Amino acid sequence: MTRAGLIFAGAVVTASVLSIGVYAMKYEVERLDERFAALQRKLMQQEEMLQVLEAEWTFLNRPERLKELAARHLDLKPVAVRQLTAIDTLPFRPTAQQQQQTAAQTENRVPLPRYTPALSPAQATQVGKREAP
Repeated sequence: MTRAGLIFAGAVVTASVLSIGVYAMKYEVERLDERFAALQRKLMQQEEMLQVLEAEWTFLNRPERLKELAARHLDLKPVAVRQLTAIDTLPFRPTAQQQQQTAAQTENRVPLPRYTPALSPAQATQVGKREAP
């Protein structure tokens, strides 16, 4: 083979490899483009969902609605003057040693008896002890 033939063959092989590379790159870019579009759609859906949730949150947290719910479900009473105090009169947080002493005292206590659920207190029996029928 002549030198010109070798150069031509090399050019053909190089062109073939480059065209295959460009071909593969084209399809990779198309795949990434589709993925980008899907992520954009998902982001838009999540932004719309966030707007809906914010609107619901605003609606549910209206002061008049919360006041009505508090009046219906909570047994709140106005604060009496005798309940107010200075912060200096409140006790300090217990130390670690005091907490351990409290925990030890709690562990040494005799547990209260457990009762099975019943329709009335007269029908209640201790767990493990059944009355004879």
